[in-house]
Amino acid sequence: MKKLSFKTWIEKIQLVALRFPSTLFFVEGFTFLLLIQINQLSNNYHERSLTFFALGILLSLSITLFSEGFKNLYKIGLNLLAICLLLLYCFILPEKFYPVHFYQVISIGIVLSLTAFFVSFLKKENDIPFWEFSKESIIQLIITIIFAQVLMAGLSLAALSLKELFKINIDGKIYGDLAVISYVSFGGIFFLANVPDNTEKQKQIYNFNKFLKVLGLYILLPILAIYSLILYVYLIKILVSWQLPNGYVSKLVSVLGLGGFLTMLIIYPLRLEKNKVALLLSKYFPVFILPLLILMSVGIFRRLGDYGMTINRLYVLILNIWLYGISIYLFISKANQLKWIVITFASVLFLTSVGPWSVYNITKQTMLKEINQLLSESKLLKNGKVIDNQNSSIKLHPKLSAQLSEDIKYISNNYGIEKLQPFFKNSVKDKKSNDLNKMLGINEIPITDTYFNAWTDKEKAYMIDLKPYKFVLFLPSIKNDKYMILTNSETVVTFSKMEIHIKLKSRQDSILTIPLKSKIKEILKSQKSTTSHPIEEMIITSNNCKLVITSVTGNYYVQNDSIHINNLDALLLLK
Repeated sequence: MKKLSFKTWIEKIQLVALRFPSTLFFVEGFTFLLLIQINQLSNNYHERSLTFFALGILLSLSITLFSEGFKNLYKIGLNLLAICLLLLYCFILPEKFYPVHFYQVISIGIVLSLTAFFVSFLKKENDIPFWEFSKESIIQLIITIIFAQVLMAGLSLAALSLKELFKINIDGKIYGDLAVISYVSFGGIFFLANVPDNTEKQKQIYNFNKFLKVLGLYILLPILAIYSLILYVYLIKILVSWQLPNGYVSKLVSVLGLGGFLTMLIIYPLRLEKNKVALLLSKYFPVFILPLLILMSVGIFRRLGDYGMTINRLYVLILNIWLYGISIYLFISKANQLKWIVITFASVLFLTSVGPWSVYNITKQTMLKEINQLLSESKLLKNGKVIDNQNSSIKLHPKLSAQLSEDIKYISNNYGIEKLQPFFKNSVKDKKSNDLNKMLGINEIPITDTYFNAWTDKEKAYMIDLKPYKFVLFLPSIKNDKYMILTNSETVVTFSKMEIHIKLKSRQDSILTIPLKSKIKEILKSQKSTTSHPIEEMIITSNNCKLVITSVTGNYYVQNDSIHINNLDALLLLK
């Protein structure tokens, strides 16, 4: 690598301008927009502009890599067509983004990033050029990030020195500006200048260094083996007990599948060198994972049945289907062309992220249909519009109201409350999901299946007034639903069935009981299940005793109205 200087930096910019002119335009345009936003120089700004330039960087890079070797006229035509399509997509997007729009843009960004790796090698019969180009590009990306970080640190230190030594007033926004210049402008140009050129892309020679061998064979493979052992033991347990798997298993199988295919890509050159481990992995892993994919499918459908459809769950289902497909393909083709792992993943992600058949549209339509059904079952619809039920004249079934509230909140938070307008006569534009709940007669937000994590200030808890109590016990953490908490010469404290039982040895026939369930449900209803609570909200007073909860975590299950405590720390005061 040449020594960096002003001259070589100018040469790099010229090289990028000749090879990636449209990508350079998008990089600098993205930099300009970010600087405007950070410094609040214009109010006429919205997310569509940022989306255009951000996706433009990745799209133009992929188009340029694909069209290298074409005539200039074809290159220009492809770039102009791509820019026009991107403009059309950004024009269709709303001015105000909701989470669903960010998810879609991120999905398309991932697709375009992956496309840049394989777009130059669609017609290649072997994967050596694809593998070598991908490796070199990732290395250059890592180097770019390191250099950009060093530049950012250096410039930030210089700005701080001016402020401290010369008492120059430095606006805090300058550090945001420096970050954009370092990571986007400098980083973008530096990376583009070091992307392997057209000649290097076609080389049939690979360079498999020791680092990749250690990473693939001695780090990733043992981790995959541990994952596989755990999942297969769990599979056997499920079969023996003949029960449905935990929905969480789908995440573990997803990690195993993606990790296994990534490892196959990393150690691909070892297959060419007839390494036995690499050959066994490529031959048998696609078959080995199939029983676990069936387990994953059952877990997904259980979660969909229990909790309904969401964007994330539908994506996991599509990932499951893709894992089936790519595993069968790799087994039949004997894993001869591993680049199809990346190609098919990018293709499926793109096809399921845009259009009326997209994950986002299907989830929205399914939830709106479910809301309509729940409103009908609750007798809250008249001529297709919601009846004003603020006085709760129509009593709602707790389970229906809980599901209705959850669906309304999900649509409102992810798609915008305007999507619920067809159900209401009056405008809901300035409303919140809680306002709609009140109109439906759901005056108290119902508790749904949820994880809770509540705590209070420990210092204040330890300073609580002890009168009229004589003894204070610091209870060790409760970590499950049946546990011997504490035993000493005077007291035996146990926990079971959501109750703490205290037996005083000096009073043989006396057992004090502190119920926890009602207090935890109060915490859930207060809508503060993941925040700090005042100490008075965390106290339970019972006969001759008081429990001061300093922290509690667990899960609430609405179907059987049950609570599972994961961890509880508390002080116990006794008279």
